[in-house]
Amino acid sequence: MNNQTDQRVTDQGVPAARRLNALGTIVVTGSDAQSFLQGQLSFDMSRLTPDYVEVASINSAQGRVQAVAWLLQRHDAIVMILPATMIDTVIGRLRKFVLRAKVNIDSGHGQLSVGSVDSSTMPQPTRGHLERDGLSLIHWPTGSGLVLAPAHMPMQADASNSDAWRLENIRAGLPAVYPQTHEAFIAQMLNLDLLQGISFEKGCYTGQEIIARMHFRGQVKRRMLRFAFAGHAPAPGARVVSEGNHAGDIVDAAATSSGSELLAVINLTQADTPLAIDGEPGQLLQRLPLPYEVKG
Repeated sequence: MNNQTDQRVTDQGVPAARRLNALGTIVVTGSDAQSFLQGQLSFDMSRLTPDYVEVASINSAQGRVQAVAWLLQRHDAIVMILPATMIDTVIGRLRKFVLRAKVNIDSGHGQLSVGSVDSSTMPQPTRGHLERDGLSLIHWPTGSGLVLAPAHMPMQADASNSDAWRLENIRAGLPAVYPQTHEAFIAQMLNLDLLQGISFEKGCYTGQEIIARMHFRGQVKRRMLRFAFAGHAPAPGARVVSEGNHAGDIVDAAATSSGSELLAVINLTQADTPLAIDGEPGQLLQRLPLPYEVKG
């Protein structure tokens, strides 16, 4: 990022950024922050650096994904980025495990604002992170830019921006977990292993036994796939059916000019059969590619 861009951003707020109200942050501080999160997240926290944003799952003891979070190492905290509707749930879940650890887990509301920005101002390569004067500039995996700014900095309001951001993430095959899909999936079902969000070599973390067993026994029978749908965007958790039988569940969906696009976890034995949203049998799903290879 050049000095002209630095000056424009820090002196005038973030005029090119559009607020993303659908996203929120959790700020984790304290001398034990990294080691605490090492025992709670699927990502190997020893690999987290200030230079990149990383993805991880937070899981139940039974290996069910409670949330998907993107991780940043800032100079004063580890910041987790996730849907705003999941912030309170995740904070409550993590605080239950603090015990004697020297760690504070707080909402970033009032501290950090989240917005999208043109990727030309972002650090390279993709997933790159640059912290400068309180700003975190992130080259998001979709190719777009994300900025975390101090809450007092002005940022453009744009009611449609969160919908466009959601569609970009769907097209990039990036999963999200919402209240409707809390504990609905195992991490590999959301392709988090394909996105480098799961470590199979690190020490124990909550849910590890189930996640590792699925990996080492080669038993990933359901995977997240991308589809087009001529109807309205179905809600997360909506059922996908094949000839009346349950075949999968919606992960995320967003409207397009011709209907909607969606991510759904589908039983791989039914992936090539006619698929429909439960209750809407007249419109079949059309399989679309993902930017990474999906195997069972």
